[in-house]
Amino acid sequence: MSTNVPDSPQLSLDDHPDWQFCWERLLEVSRTFSRPIELLPDTLRVATTCGYLLCRIADTVEDHGDLSTERRDELYKAFLRVLEQGADPANFTNRFAEIPGDGPEFQLAENLDRVLSVFEQFPDDILAICTRWVGEMTRGMRLYGHRPTDADGLTVLDNLADLERYCYYVAGTVGHLLTELFDHHIEELDEERALEMRARAESFGVGLQMVNVLKDQTDDFARGWSFIPRSLMARQGLEPSELHDPDHRERAHEVVRPIFEGAADHLDGALDYTLAIPPKHRQIQLFCLLPLWMAVRTLVHAEGHDAMFIPDEPVKIDRNEVESLIADALEHVEDDEALRERYETLWDGRRGELGTLHR
Repeated sequence: MSTNVPDSPQLSLDDHPDWQFCWERLLEVSRTFSRPIELLPDTLRVATTCGYLLCRIADTVEDHGDLSTERRDELYKAFLRVLEQGADPANFTNRFAEIPGDGPEFQLAENLDRVLSVFEQFPDDILAICTRWVGEMTRGMRLYGHRPTDADGLTVLDNLADLERYCYYVAGTVGHLLTELFDHHIEELDEERALEMRARAESFGVGLQMVNVLKDQTDDFARGWSFIPRSLMARQGLEPSELHDPDHRERAHEVVRPIFEGAADHLDGALDYTLAIPPKHRQIQLFCLLPLWMAVRTLVHAEGHDAMFIPDEPVKIDRNEVESLIADALEHVEDDEALRERYETLWDGRRGELGTLHR
């Protein structure tokens, strides 16, 4: 585990162990996302880390497959009371400690108090931004947690609008959270750029989430969820239980094609979002570029790839390509025209014909 913990001007030496805890948990729960966060200016890096970790705690509750709806609701309510009403974190952590499981996500959730000890050192306006959007995410997760299951035990989304709504709650909210943190940090942000960022904020989060939906569908299926909408499967004459059947592979690819198209449209919006950030704020632009570049290449790699439908067959770009994408973003970050050209190049290197995917 890395011990290279970025310094923060917000923390005293007495509080430094809790910042170290937060940073180490971030590296464990998301090595991919930790790299862009590390590029941010000090204060913004700490605020973004805390916001992200709070989102991951809510996400850990959502992803726990062994919880009843009632138990999950209790955890969501306790988390919101701590976050929004200042209740003792033990109201959440004691309940969470009673459920089975281990790993870094569980260690994070069981130490909510340590995240809050860092988070609460920020001024009220920063606290309000994070609290609003983490609360919105949590309530959306709770709403979707009440979806009924099929006779075969699967919970399946209804249609593309349902998928868009779900992606808003779990990722579009993050786009808004980041946008308000960036707006707070960039003192000279003019109205035109601010409006463009707010208009594209949801696309930044939703595009990345749709890529995750496509590449993680077998993992979701294993825990009883399908975020591939029922209406898309019905159009191809498939039931949810048949989506991953090798005998229906060609139709399965047709099922997910509209999601590829929607993801690509949102990633286009994410590029516009990134380029609305003033070029002098290179660190913030890089924070947005790295996940965007990787999402495009992951989407290209996944399209037409049977591994999407095969358990334990990861759909991801390799480490060498990740390093190449990072180097590419670093090289062109200060040139908006070059970035648009590089974005188009990422699509041109696709595995197979994407048809109407990229418009």
